[in-house]
Amino acid sequence: MDSLKERFYRIYPDLKGNKAVESFMNRPEHQELLREFLTSPSASSEDCLNEAFKAHYFGIRFTSYVSSSLYFHSVNFDKKIRLHRGRQLLTLDQPLGGDEDGTFKDMIPGHGEPISLPEQSLEESITDDSLLHAYRKLTDRQKEILDLAYVRELSDTEIAEILNISQQAVSKSHKKALAKLKEELRKEN
Repeated sequence: MDSLKERFYRIYPDLKGNKAVESFMNRPEHQELLREFLTSPSASSEDCLNEAFKAHYFGIRFTSYVSSSLYFHSVNFDKKIRLHRGRQLLTLDQPLGGDEDGTFKDMIPGHGEPISLPEQSLEESITDDSLLHAYRKLTDRQKEILDLAYVRELSDTEIAEILNISQQAVSKSHKKALAKLKEELRKEN
């Protein structure tokens, strides 16, 4: 192949160092066309070589275009996403405002930290009238289980130990209470 390249560059010295020409000559199917053109130059062999080079060069340009197009589209997409995220902050990521520094997320206690609620029962903390009305229709046992589960954040097993009943009974009562609340809210709406 080196002798073919040398012969070609003797005829076309200005093409030496051209990467497109180099990559063209490195492909076996193009080497055969080049060999045919150099051994028996004719208009038809030159046309075949030129057409093959045009197709090869088009492939290089097209690949380059697609590559740069994808790059710039990805950069623009990234800019758009960052702009959107900057405008649409999650509620927890928004600054507290006022004199306090930080975000709402900073106010959330970590895993295992106790949550101090001034309310002793769910009834005291419910602000929605429909939900409060539905909550008051629950049995005392259901209210007690919901209070222990949501105010004191106890598991069904811990609630069962406190109430001296089985964990399954707690789970069943808990599910029934939630279903009853849901049904009452559905009736009111």
